[in-house]
Amino acid sequence: MAFFRAQELPVVFIQHENSLLLKDSTEWKLISELNYQRNDFYINKTHPNSFYKTKLQETLNNLQVRELEICGAQTEYCVDTTIKMAHGLGYQLSMKHGASSTFDNQFMTAKETIKFYENIWEEYFLDLF
Repeated sequence: MAFFRAQELPVVFIQHENSLLLKDSTEWKLISELNYQRNDFYINKTHPNSFYKTKLQETLNNLQVRELEICGAQTEYCVDTTIKMAHGLGYQLSMKHGASSTFDNQFMTAKETIKFYENIWEEYFLDLF
């Protein structure tokens, strides 16, 4: 985050909400370690695709952003869907290894899930560093 702020690049936070993740609940709120600022951009969504029925693309267009560095939760849902949609819209994408998070599921551990998706993303959708 410090790099982006030093370069005066925009930072966009996207927060998912649904019946299990209620807006303004403790679980929904951004953690202080993210060092979010008042002048950052905040987008609420209700679908795994961060572009679906949100102002994300409009915001990025207004900022003249064509490159995105992705991070977030949940790897196999919101992060995966948003990466694939952003790629399809022509954005240049990058991501740091391990910059997504998830939970263990009935098929794989969280670590295995992240590795599985990172392999797909790196092959087809983004630059992984």
